[in-house]
Amino acid sequence: GTMMLVTAQRQARRLVSSARPALSADLSRVCVAPSISDLNNSSSDRATSARTFSSSDTKHQQPSHQPPPFETVVIANRGEIACRVIQTCRRLGIRTVAVYSEADGPDSYHASMADCAVKIGVGPSPAESYLRGDEILDVALNSGTDPSRIALHPGYGFLSENSSFATAVSESGVKFIGPPPSAILAMGSKSHSKAIVEAAGVPCTPGYHE
Repeated sequence: GTMMLVTAQRQARRLVSSARPALSADLSRVCVAPSISDLNNSSSDRATSARTFSSSDTKHQQPSHQPPPFETVVIANRGEIACRVIQTCRRLGIRTVAVYSEADGPDSYHASMADCAVKIGVGPSPAESYLRGDEILDVALNSGTDPSRIALHPGYGFLSENSSFATAVSESGVKFIGPPPSAILAMGSKSHSKAIVEAAGVPCTPGYHE
């Protein structure tokens, strides 16, 4: 029985290893995000690189019984998660602004789905684009006249677990769609979060701190 289990585990490892290149290729194709051009009309370079779409192109389906909570949602991410946020905003009748890196370009799927796409950063790496919280926040602040009617969705990864970024967004007046900065900070460390739940009387697996 033990030998059969070991053999099965080895076969599973080989299957996973052989599948990784194909999976990586699929993910790189699906998750490629477009670059974004800035919404600030005072910059001619950004204005010419911005890609905008009419409301008829997005086919918004705003519910008649309840107004949308925001006028505009800026998605600080790319790929599948950005597409899902955009689809939900469409159903709620909310305008969307996507961001894209230099490497991804304005024709990537999530950028073409949004009402407006803005290029961020000056390089191909995420550190030069999707992790530039200052530029993304600037895009949000320039996407409407009233910050209280603008929201920012971080998606997952990138800046979604950055408490400093969440704080900067909230302090700017833009709504941060996600947990408060205090929760992000508390859950960012396994030991810290475990101490919090233990103090609240939540049963935990013994041996973690031993």
